[in-house]
Amino acid sequence: SSARMEIKMKQMLKIELERAFRGSGFWLSLMIGMLISIIQYIQKVIPAVSDILLPMKDKLGIPVCVHQTWIAMGDGWYYTLFVRLIPLLAVIPYAVTYYTDNKKGIVYNYYSRTNKINYLLAKWMAVFITGGMVAIIPLMVNLMATSAVLPSFIALDDTISCNANGMWSYILYSHPYIYYMLSFILQFICAGLIATVSLLISQYVNNAFIVLLFPSVLCEFMNATARWLPTRILKALAPWRLFRIDQLAVKYWQTYVIFISIILVLDVIVYVWRGVKDDVL
Repeated sequence: SSARMEIKMKQMLKIELERAFRGSGFWLSLMIGMLISIIQYIQKVIPAVSDILLPMKDKLGIPVCVHQTWIAMGDGWYYTLFVRLIPLLAVIPYAVTYYTDNKKGIVYNYYSRTNKINYLLAKWMAVFITGGMVAIIPLMVNLMATSAVLPSFIALDDTISCNANGMWSYILYSHPYIYYMLSFILQFICAGLIATVSLLISQYVNNAFIVLLFPSVLCEFMNATARWLPTRILKALAPWRLFRIDQLAVKYWQTYVIFISIILVLDVIVYVWRGVKDDVL
């Protein structure tokens, strides 16, 4: 029977991923992120191309490069806006479907054909993957498009906000693209987990909008209150810092361990364990 169950788990995952990627939510969320990315590119990157050598006029300047211009490293409200929207963008694709599946009774169709745990885990994976993807694709596209038109060397000067205390800063200054890849992977994980926060409250609220907006409200609450936490590692839990690749404020790897662990533990206890144990709503 375990072999049959495994096939069912794979099928369940396939069903959920297909629903997630075919849904309008995923594309809507991706379009919002891409819009911010494209506007930044048009307003900041393209003008920089004609000015590559401008800083050289005063002999000491360094030509304009990718690492001070692309959306996550160039200063500007575009990136601030994107970072603030991540908790919403991550949730839009698929996170609300656990709530709606329960409300509409769709889960009964699934539960009659598969183990509850298969459905719950497949749902979790689909929410996690879509949430992670919409948080990094617009940034990756912007980085690639910027690298195509500007030089890529990295200079140790004040045009780059990440200082020597920054997490992985030694990688940034020696292999910037590896730093970006690592940052994208981390961002994918964190944004995916933020999306799963909606699954936590789906069983306790009676409104799809609350499910959708809860992660954003939670993140803004943390942004407002994290500075009152005792240690610098905990202060860095503010999502506006966690999600910033340029490290305007220094980040610590311990912060990510705490952030990821807390959400995973809650997902296991509140979402999976309760979901399996409880009767369907």
